[in-house]
Amino acid sequence: MTANADISAYSQREIRRAVNLSAILGWFCVIGAPMLFDLFQSRWDATLWSLFQLLTLFGVPSAFLIAWIFVAPALRTMMRKPVTFFRAAYWGGAISTGLVLLSIAIGRLRGWHQSHNDKFDSQIGGGDFVRSVDGILTPFGWQVLAQNSLLFIVICIFVAVVIHAIIGHGKPVQLAEVKQ
Repeated sequence: MTANADISAYSQREIRRAVNLSAILGWFCVIGAPMLFDLFQSRWDATLWSLFQLLTLFGVPSAFLIAWIFVAPALRTMMRKPVTFFRAAYWGGAISTGLVLLSIAIGRLRGWHQSHNDKFDSQIGGGDFVRSVDGILTPFGWQVLAQNSLLFIVICIFVAVVIHAIIGHGKPVQLAEVKQ
């Protein structure tokens, strides 16, 4: 007796919907909502409005690309069985932690390369708030990176729970017997 590999608690349509929702909600929570908040505070500053339009024009397609490349495989695996709120939160945290670690690795590798380039000279920040010097993070830079990373992970957990609330628990998986 073996289990049929095509059995899933969710239909392909529900999986596609979950991936698309993760792109839309992820973009909105990370970029859209903070930008709209800044726009309301500044009484619709023209420069911020232009930046918001630009981030929407390029950010939304980028969010879909990232969701379909990185999130979709994990969601397909996760959604083989019915998903609970706890499991959604766990996978939201796991996927976002993987994205954060990948981003940190790429960023620190770029910083290391910049620090070995004699023609490169930079400083991000000033005074007591210098975040990096010649591509190498300062202690304050590591603190900002940690805060932003944790905020991203919390947002992704929230998005995963919201998607679960929209998609539902899925149907119970019945393993079919297959004759060999």
